[in-house]
Amino acid sequence: MIRKNNAKFEMLFVLGFLATLVIAFGTFFLGLNIGIDKTEAKYAYLKTTPIGEENESSYQQQDLVTFYYVVFQPYQQFKEDYLTLVDDMSRSTSKSVSADAMKEICEKAKASYEQIAAQSIADSSPLLKEAQTDYLRSLKLFEDSMDQIKTKAGSKKGAELAKVVNHDEFTVSAKNYGLQAQKKYYSSILKWTAKTKTGVPTEFTIKNNIGTKEWTGYSLAVKNKAITDMMVNDQLYVSYLPQDLTAKIDQLIGSGKADALKLTSVASIVKVLTETDAVKNKEFVKWKSTYYASESLPELPFFAED
Repeated sequence: MIRKNNAKFEMLFVLGFLATLVIAFGTFFLGLNIGIDKTEAKYAYLKTTPIGEENESSYQQQDLVTFYYVVFQPYQQFKEDYLTLVDDMSRSTSKSVSADAMKEICEKAKASYEQIAAQSIADSSPLLKEAQTDYLRSLKLFEDSMDQIKTKAGSKKGAELAKVVNHDEFTVSAKNYGLQAQKKYYSSILKWTAKTKTGVPTEFTIKNNIGTKEWTGYSLAVKNKAITDMMVNDQLYVSYLPQDLTAKIDQLIGSGKADALKLTSVASIVKVLTETDAVKNKEFVKWKSTYYASESLPELPFFAED
């Protein structure tokens, strides 16, 4: 009788233990699924929406112009503000100034995100759609990076805090998405140019060790696309535009200074120019009439502004 009772007790114990495990695992997976759902909802902006396919009407000038005004320009303004605020932060010794700068970056990123997300880009120009998505990813990650930094910055301020901002994993990803979006926009400009000018390829990817002689044979659209590749590879998140760096390269080659400095590749020229901060905004406009008078250019403000 005692053995029967013990066996019954052991069976009930085992069943109870198994039931507890089932409930525990069920609770765990329910919590996991809820957590996944919340994470997916928070980062829904990282999902790529379905896009159309290229056709004869893709990358018309009006598409490029519209994208410039409703996506590119707002993001470029944010980027300039971000770089200015981080520079101000690096020269400040006040914790409150640094905190205010981070708050302002966060607010500007959020406002720019909302502005760009509200715009509709033609499905027939998929690279422009992808560029818009990447710019939105960039802005959201900039916003999130400030929240991350607040929790781990501690008493850091000034240059030390600016360094944390620049090297935060969210910030690094935000910059990369911004550079990827820029590359896609200039790839779209290259596709437009190929339709309007014979001999210009629809696609181009930077090659290692492009010599200065080969470089001078490229059209401006190809050069600019090559520069956006280099900016992604070298993480050149700067206020000046790809055509500004292109113009400075062409000026260095055209003036004979590249030869005098024994710079025989485009990569070596870019290294010197970027490490010495020799490239400024509006370099392209400055040298436009000298080197690009015969180029076929879409009517975009950054190619025409004086």
